Amino acid sequence: MQNGNSAMTELSNGIIVTDLHAHDDNLSLSQRGYSIRHIETWHGQDNQTFIHWDAPEFTDVDLPY
Repeated sequence: MQNGNSAMTELSNGIIVTDLHAHDDNLSLSQRGYSIRHIETWHGQDNQTFIHWDAPEFTDVDLPY
């Protein structure tokens, strides 16, 4: 995790939330097949922006026989 960014959070439904500026975490999730569900900005003191990631979908090719 990069300094100054909020921690990566995994929700119970499999969605992962990261800070918009957590470039290393976001790149890692993208490379592992996660897709962006949506981006939201919380307007307040900090004006923080977060990315909500969906877990990759598994196919028959991904499963061992």
